[in-house]
Amino acid sequence: MSIIVIDNQVVHYEVLGRGQPVLFLHGWLGSWRYWFPTMEVMAEQFRTYSFDFWGFGDSRRKQTQASIQAYADQVIRFLDELGIERVMLVGHSMGGMVALKTALNHPERILRVTTVGAPIDGNSLAWLLKLTDRPLFADAAARLPWVRRRLFRFFLGQTHQFAVGEMVDDSIKSDADTMRYAISSMWRTDLSPELERLRVPALIIHGKRDDIVNPNQLKLFAHNPMAEVLAMPHSRHFPFLDEAEQFNEVLLRFLTAGKSPSPDRIWQGLRTEHQAIAR
Repeated sequence: MSIIVIDNQVVHYEVLGRGQPVLFLHGWLGSWRYWFPTMEVMAEQFRTYSFDFWGFGDSRRKQTQASIQAYADQVIRFLDELGIERVMLVGHSMGGMVALKTALNHPERILRVTTVGAPIDGNSLAWLLKLTDRPLFADAAARLPWVRRRLFRFFLGQTHQFAVGEMVDDSIKSDADTMRYAISSMWRTDLSPELERLRVPALIIHGKRDDIVNPNQLKLFAHNPMAEVLAMPHSRHFPFLDEAEQFNEVLLRFLTAGKSPSPDRIWQGLRTEHQAIAR
């Protein structure tokens, strides 16, 4: 376990592999841990990093309020502290929203960006998550760890990852304020009007069976020349766990693509199968 201090706050991170840096960002109630199987595969060709957002996992939150903007700032501060000039970002759910926000605001620091099950428009969140914006529900979930464990297991679905117990254990480490502020910020963030400013190649992935974030978010990128969309037919909210082999193949191909943005050419074979979702 590695730790750095950013703005007088502890940030826990992990690193695997050597080569060009790729940073993986986790979602709400999650931690770096559920990215570990994907990082192991990508680490064969890249230096992979993942950290816990302030208030989640083993990163402590003191004065920073949980929000999409604060977490995008944390990404840049993390890169600065480690001396990483440019990076490729891969973010899941809330982390995908943060990854896209970072790419929009700091295109000079981001080479490529991948979002997985990300709520580009916060209204796409399921009603169950929106309930956490209410203090009573957030406080109850914080006081009753079994509620959060069951909630996170519902998010994970029928995954057979060996570390699922540790993933669920990490889900109960955040306090009520972190849970509520993060959901509130996601719900009230809409990045769709900003997509025309996207200047880096993007890969947008959703599970077609996702019942946490509506996969109609793919349609927002239908006419964006910098983005390619992919709907994974058998996945819910965690495509990198539900269809790991296909996901890793797709992600690896995107990350190893040339510097010039040409997603249409790279993904021509996949477009035919999945183009209906983007209409």
